[in-house]
This record gives sequence, structure tokens and C-alpha cells, in this order.
Amino acid sequence: MPKIRPKTPAERRKTQIDGIKKTVYPSILGAAAGFTCFYSHSLINQLPWHFVLLMVIGATYFVQKVTYPLLGIDAADFKGKDWFYVEFMVIDLWLVSWTLLLN
Repeated sequence: MPKIRPKTPAERRKTQIDGIKKTVYPSILGAAAGFTCFYSHSLINQLPWHFVLLMVIGATYFVQKVTYPLLGIDAADFKGKDWFYVEFMVIDLWLVSWTLLLN
């Protein structure tokens, strides 16, 4: 049975910083998607809601896949759970910001 070696303080710090980046960046993308939907309401009102949802998911997935290496995060290491987490953050902040702007 292989022994698990403890992380060094530098590795722990990098893991924490990456976790913060993986939380803040999707939140910013979600809020930006909410503002985009609010200010393009004439187009959004003509589309079915599930199409808008799928477009937001697809666009933000592509943007994150391309920009994570620029942020110093290896997107190739992401598993399904990681992508679900970041996309959930995007959709959550998209719906919250869009709802607040509509009210």
C-alpha cells in the first residue's frame, strides 16, 4: 500500500489559491452572464428558457476551458465533478444576478 506523503506548505498554499480562483472566476462569469441577459432582454424574451440556459452553460464552459490555463490552472486535470462545480457556480450566479436585475 503506497504511503501518502504530506503536502508542503507551498503545495497547500497553491491548492488554496487555485481553489479561490476556481470559485471567484466562475462567479464573475455568472454575474457577467446575468448582466448580458438583462441588457439583451429583447432577444432573450424571444427564446425558450431552456435554450438560454444551454447557451449560457455552453458559452461559459468554452470560455473557462480556454482561459483557465491563462489563470495558471490546469483544466486537463478537471474531472466531471470539477466541471459540475464550476458550472453550478456560473448558473447559480447567473440566475441570482439576472433575478436581482429584473426586480
